[in-house]
Amino acid sequence: MKKLLNLKNIAIVVLAIIFRIQYCNPGVIPGGKKIYIEGKSYEVIKHTIDTFEIEKEKIVTKKGKDIVHEVIEHDTTIKLIDVDTAALLKDYLAKVIYQDTLTLPDSLGFIAVTDTIHKNRIEGRTFNAKVKERLVKETLIVKEPAKAQLYYGFNGGFNKEDVVANIGAGIIYKTKRDKLYQLGLGITNKVVEGNTGKLSPYIGAGVYWKIKAKK
Repeated sequence: MKKLLNLKNIAIVVLAIIFRIQYCNPGVIPGGKKIYIEGKSYEVIKHTIDTFEIEKEKIVTKKGKDIVHEVIEHDTTIKLIDVDTAALLKDYLAKVIYQDTLTLPDSLGFIAVTDTIHKNRIEGRTFNAKVKERLVKETLIVKEPAKAQLYYGFNGGFNKEDVVANIGAGIIYKTKRDKLYQLGLGITNKVVEGNTGKLSPYIGAGVYWKIKAKK
């Protein structure tokens, strides 16, 4: 049994447990979508696109003389026979109103056109336009790029026999991928024969991986 509980076998078991949690856990959250801004990579936290519609109405009225037109004279060689002058005069003096509505595609609105005809001329034209303006608002929230970080500090251990078992100092370097590298220096204290303390220097190092768990 003692042969199995050696440092090598313990290290193998610890590494196997880390591998099992880090790579085989079905609840691990996958990495987010990445975008690049000015050459830097950012992780997208939230991306939404909202569409708003604003209806605008505008009425424009033009006089007939301001509308581009062309007059084509009547062919005088044609002889008119049995002409009802009163009917022609009545039709000439009457006001005729033409109304039409043009529907814009994709439900963007409509344009109502009203033309008033008098004395064989367009007396006036009115446009009544109701158009929907679509505004698209895109919101993109990104996570600040990861940065390497360096920590320093002190540590100590205590027990009943030695009181102060060890004391030391060290640094921890955190990479952009959340991996930790640790280096420490210190001394251990071992009480011999009840009252004599024996000090021994030590140096230690370690590496740690972040465990991604399901929230």
